[in-house]
Amino acid sequence: MILSAFIGFAAIASAIVVNKMILQQLPLVFYVGLRSLLAGAILYLYARRATHRFSREYLRVDLRSLLFVAVLTTLVPSLLKAYAIKYMFASKAALIGSLDPFMTAFYAYVLFHERLTKRKLLGILIAFAGAMALCLSASPVEPSLHAFLCFSLPELAAFGAVALSRLGWLVAQRLLKQERYSPIELNAVTMMFSGLMGLTIAAFLEDGISYTALAHPALLGLIAYSVLVGNVFGFTSYGYALKRYSASFASLLGFSTPVFITIFSWLLLSERLTLPVALSGCIIFAGVYVFYREELRG
Repeated sequence: MILSAFIGFAAIASAIVVNKMILQQLPLVFYVGLRSLLAGAILYLYARRATHRFSREYLRVDLRSLLFVAVLTTLVPSLLKAYAIKYMFASKAALIGSLDPFMTAFYAYVLFHERLTKRKLLGILIAFAGAMALCLSASPVEPSLHAFLCFSLPELAAFGAVALSRLGWLVAQRLLKQERYSPIELNAVTMMFSGLMGLTIAAFLEDGISYTALAHPALLGLIAYSVLVGNVFGFTSYGYALKRYSASFASLLGFSTPVFITIFSWLLLSERLTLPVALSGCIIFAGVYVFYREELRG
């Protein structure tokens, strides 16, 4: 099961790099909505014959929770991640995203009053120190998108995606562990909801002229890869990991993602691994190590 989780994270990483390529040609909100709707529809067609949970009566009971999960795990985080990936190095965006388990621990402490040991707190502080150091490095585009202090808008978007998605996945995990939905069913519903919302927003905010890029077969192939490998296979694997393991441990497994993204972005995008990013990554992983040892003892 752990091996399958790693394969799932590698799939997500490869799709993230492909998404960066696609976002150079398609409007951001439109693409996020299209990708989510296609992935959700595929999962729905796959699962609908084997389940009774797609009925109107069943979904109505959980509608509020499902919309909450759709907005906070798929729609808004995907928009923020897409913005971050488009304007910063993919490896840098991935390292900021690797703060996920620490955000999980923070939410567990605030919302569920779980104990936060000194060793876990030390790991969190080390990791966030690495993330702050990471913000001192910048892609060529980031200086023009400066927000305040040492932060750019893409960096803030990456941090916001981590904070919001983790809150949504805590609700998703509750639905999974209550056996209300299987990981495939939950992903199908939430992705379709978020896709419809995303396309609706795009219709009001974005210029449809650039949609003509969809006529190119190469772009359609990249979209198909992102949807099938990233959304359908990758996130479903993550859903099964959430069902089998704790949210914190599943997040810790996700630390393989920045490594995969660094490799793929070097191979496909010719992005160099700069010294500041490498050093910041080492600091973050030092925090992971401290935090992870405590997780194993627990």
